[in-house]
Amino acid sequence: MAKQPCTRPRILFVDDEASIRLTLPRVLATFGFDVTSVGTVSDALAEIRSEKFDILLSDLNLPQPNAGFTVIEAMRKAQPRCINFILTGYPADESSQRANGHDVAHYFVKPVDIEEMVKTIRNKLGAQGFHS
Repeated sequence: MAKQPCTRPRILFVDDEASIRLTLPRVLATFGFDVTSVGTVSDALAEIRSEKFDILLSDLNLPQPNAGFTVIEAMRKAQPRCINFILTGYPADESSQRANGHDVAHYFVKPVDIEEMVKTIRNKLGAQGFHS
């Protein structure tokens, strides 16, 4: 009898900072996530077109200000069930209000508490009925 593959939540992580792309996906993987990491809007759009994701975790400024919203818009159109999260080192009232208008589940501010981030992501997944 074939063993069922374990379904791990799939995250598309978008950040233009190479150091974060090297560290955060590894940490998230230890918490049971399957992470695809890209550094540009165009790479993110290519992934959205070719792969299915449960979660989008995007930096806000890539490095263009608010470019993360471009990625979120594309994800919402292509994969409406995907849960969108923003990660930024430069929070601003205007962008957090805009995040609310873009159906962003949570707005994380760097440096982020990893355990808090994982708990928030898992809560949102559970609320949407995702079971690993």
